[in-house]
Amino acid sequence: MLKALLKPLFFTILVLLSLVLGGCDEVSKDPLKVGTVLWPGYEPLYLAKEHSFFEGQDVELIELPSSTGVIRAMKNGSLQAATLTLDEAISLLVSGVDIVIVTALDVSQGADMVIAQEPFTSLNDVKGKRIGVDTGAVGAVMLVGFLEFAGVSASEVEIVPLSIQNHFAAFHEISVDIVVTYEPVAGELLRAGGHRVFDSSKIPNQIIDVLVVRRDAVVHYSRQLQLLVNGYFSARKLMEKDQQAALMLMSKRSDITKEHLDKAYEGLHLASLEENRIWLGRCGQFMGKRIQNLSKLMKTHGLIDSVPNDHLICDATWVQEVVQ
Repeated sequence: MLKALLKPLFFTILVLLSLVLGGCDEVSKDPLKVGTVLWPGYEPLYLAKEHSFFEGQDVELIELPSSTGVIRAMKNGSLQAATLTLDEAISLLVSGVDIVIVTALDVSQGADMVIAQEPFTSLNDVKGKRIGVDTGAVGAVMLVGFLEFAGVSASEVEIVPLSIQNHFAAFHEISVDIVVTYEPVAGELLRAGGHRVFDSSKIPNQIIDVLVVRRDAVVHYSRQLQLLVNGYFSARKLMEKDQQAALMLMSKRSDITKEHLDKAYEGLHLASLEENRIWLGRCGQFMGKRIQNLSKLMKTHGLIDSVPNDHLICDATWVQEVVQ
């Protein structure tokens, strides 16, 4: 009789143990690998690293030369997370990589620019010009906005595919007449004599930078992800408390002068923690709507073959848990 009673109990214990042990196997102790590019909106992450907010080796920030490289690394799984513009995140999603947005970092309000060798007397001057642009990244959306603003079709200009690391050299060598670029390269080109003819303030809320994570990494790296988001907002708090000290540290790392970095931030709105909780927490009303609208725009202009099946890819879990 006792043996008959103990048998189901023993089986239940075995099942519970297997679930517990299986759950432990799912949690990774490896660092969360986060891909970035050089962009003022991403510098608070490196400021957090400088202040050891990521607790040792739990987060590994990897700066790559271009967003195209970051997207490639996300596709092949060598990165678990990345900082991307919203259009880049949409392209990644459409390519078959299941991702979630866990933090809204910034909204470009002039930091993405179209810079010309000579000022235009008329927007018709755009016709026939060679336009350098990284077509695999945010530049494509900027180019669409610029051409619509100028009332010129893509067939009336010469598109020159150009990665961000080649923007300055191509412009300096007059290999292109116009370049679609962003800070800090944009600032360098302006200081070298270039002329701003268009910027992201003309297409409000289209150039948004976000922190995305592969969905298959969320469970395994949830602890590291919380450290990353906590550290980012701790760094943002430092920027608010002592902007000059923060600029000095970020300037040394990025090799951008403190004055030029400060100027670059004038064209950016850094999303607050409160905004993140609203934008991501009410995804259908805010971030999801922006994803839906931008996806339609990208599809219309041939930047993606189809719109994402799901535009509600926000997860506010980690911003909700931030304590300041």
